[in-house]
Amino acid sequence: MDLLTSDASLVQFGATSFFAQAVNYFLFVGVVFLLVWKLLAKALAGRRIPTRFDFGLPQVKREVLNTLLTLLLGTVSAVAIVALYRAGLTKLSSGEDWPWWQSGLALVGLLVFNDTWFYWWHRLLHHPKLFKHVHAVHHRSVDVNPFTSYSFHAAEGFILGAWSIPMALLVPMSLQVLMAAQVVGLLNNIVSHLGYELLPRWWLRAPLLKWSSSATYHSLHHSQFNGNYGLFFRFWDRLMGTELKDYERVFRAESGGAEAPREGTALTEPRPL
Repeated sequence: MDLLTSDASLVQFGATSFFAQAVNYFLFVGVVFLLVWKLLAKALAGRRIPTRFDFGLPQVKREVLNTLLTLLLGTVSAVAIVALYRAGLTKLSSGEDWPWWQSGLALVGLLVFNDTWFYWWHRLLHHPKLFKHVHAVHHRSVDVNPFTSYSFHAAEGFILGAWSIPMALLVPMSLQVLMAAQVVGLLNNIVSHLGYELLPRWWLRAPLLKWSSSATYHSLHHSQFNGNYGLFFRFWDRLMGTELKDYERVFRAESGGAEAPREGTALTEPRPL
């Protein structure tokens, strides 16, 4: 519980947290980009998710700057949770007496809540009056890559990352589970914006796995704009009728690494922002 009980001031905690997040994030994303987009690009060519827009250095520079702001606002959320904990207002605990299955269930619960939070906020941000001022920043990246993962407008970066605050206030949980959920969210975001479909074709036949999102799932969202709003799972999109109808067909084409007819595919030129 050092993060919560440390004698460091909130300013010191925030500065240290931001620096650590930024270094770890860009190191990890940089390695993923180097491996997938450079070193293994030829080997993975059949799994590249095509769009009519090719990314370049100006896009990456823009994404890096947006990401720094997103990480800064994520630090604000973290500092808020620490301040609330020190004031005795959260339900956080060390979790040292939690059995593994309880931690596992808590983690699943957090992911489901995060997915719900993301889906409804994401749909709201697609409202025309909000999209052009906020969410359009993220959608400037049509040909997504790992650096797109946290490239958000300031308001969106804070909103999407603030789901942990009500959880810390209202739900008994351990700090370790909350941190694990954050790590899973980061990894999922990078996979969703990878630009390559690395999952096998049989993924859609597995009873539980088929309900998860994928790189193809989110890339279709970036190219179509309206549809496939989910973060981790497909069930909100399926329930609300917002899943893009060509998803499974496109996924099979990309995950198999084989050529397939592209006519009618949802990976088409988007409407102007």
